[in-house]
Amino acid sequence: MSGELDANPAAGTRSRIYPMSYEQQGLWVDDAVWDGSSRHVEAWVCRISGRLDVDALEWALSQIVARHEVLRTRLTEWNEEPVQLVTGPDPVRLEKLSCPPAALDDELGRIVGKPLNLGESPMRSWLVRVSPDEVVLVVQLHHAVIDDWSLNIFQRELKHFYIARVRGQEPGLEPLPVQAGELAVTQRAVGLDPTNLDYWRERVRDAPRSCTIPPTWPGSEAATDDDGALSGTLPAWWPEYARRRNATAGRHAFDIGPELGQAVRDASRTLRTTPFGVFAAAMAALLWQYGESDEVIFGTPVSLRGTAEVDDMIGVLISLLPMRLAVTADMSFRALARGAKAEILGAMQHRGVPYSAIVQMARVGTAPDAPPPCDVAIVVDDMRWEPFSLPDVTAEVIRLPERYAKFALQLNLVAGRDGGYAGEWNYEAETFDPATVAEVSSRFLSLLAHGVAAPDEPLGRLSDAAGHGRA
Repeated sequence: MSGELDANPAAGTRSRIYPMSYEQQGLWVDDAVWDGSSRHVEAWVCRISGRLDVDALEWALSQIVARHEVLRTRLTEWNEEPVQLVTGPDPVRLEKLSCPPAALDDELGRIVGKPLNLGESPMRSWLVRVSPDEVVLVVQLHHAVIDDWSLNIFQRELKHFYIARVRGQEPGLEPLPVQAGELAVTQRAVGLDPTNLDYWRERVRDAPRSCTIPPTWPGSEAATDDDGALSGTLPAWWPEYARRRNATAGRHAFDIGPELGQAVRDASRTLRTTPFGVFAAAMAALLWQYGESDEVIFGTPVSLRGTAEVDDMIGVLISLLPMRLAVTADMSFRALARGAKAEILGAMQHRGVPYSAIVQMARVGTAPDAPPPCDVAIVVDDMRWEPFSLPDVTAEVIRLPERYAKFALQLNLVAGRDGGYAGEWNYEAETFDPATVAEVSSRFLSLLAHGVAAPDEPLGRLSDAAGHGRA
């Protein structure tokens, strides 16, 4: 499905219409379940000091929105079908606010906590003045239109267009070869590969429980919000757990220093894998240590990019995929890393299946309210993105804490310029307390350090050496 329809007949403008991608449809339905909460909203926040040209900033944002159709796309229903409706590129006008420095954190929390109505726009922006020479730019974006790679494109192009404007230059960017809506048309036309479906059906059949870590409060679950209004009927593939998952996020930050970071990279070369493969092996060992099964399963986001035509396109081109690993006490860390590598390769080869479909496969023969196959996730960002900057001002991108937990437990690792990694555990605050997650983090670091130092030691002895034998 693709075509055009009158968006505003009085003004004589027309809009393009495309089907939603599978990934967009999943997020759109989840938003409907929670009546448009902010659980899938990303905030790009930048503190700017100095003589900022606000007109140039608004022009730069307008150019980005004009360049990337997905940023001016409404997700809605048309002829009872879920569609994305691309509207005309209206100029971006920042909502301007003032706030004393002492109240800034509360004001930012209020702003980014606002839900985004996907039927109206996936993007909003504010400029908060803190002092005569300091402002904070807040751009709110929905995950139905962006992924982490897109955020890097966004800030790179914001800098590019801003510089062009203040210097009176032509931006000089080539038009994008493809837009997100066009990719969705292709995705829907091709459909889901039966071979890929068979692969994931087998990978999640009779899968073990993902989160093996005992809850701090037995019997606890993510908080249920019974006030969410849903228009229409949920698709049959949408899991029951999505109806009740609205947990407040807790956060535990830690660092992997340059020395251990280098040891991970050295081990990845020795073990013929990647740093992600080493971290995934440590995660598998951790979940095995807490659990009772000789299998573990957890999720990781996998990019759906891979061709030059989409490298510069903003859009949601990512899918959460399960990693299921066999783990036994007599297995070495080397063997576990090898298994993680095989899982990664398998996931990449069969990545064309949306997570919502995988969840539905995993539910066969289980209770309707069973937890999803990936209630634990690991995300490793090894890209070392260029820091954001603008001419004649000081700019600092601020990362705000997550408001909602997307998983019972999620590990985020971001490569630093010093060779280490900034780590953060994001968790359901209704399920775990800070002390429990601090203990989980300590165990992970111990297993990681001992695993890269002695990769041929059996995991049973490795756990004992790390000071945390299996329960």
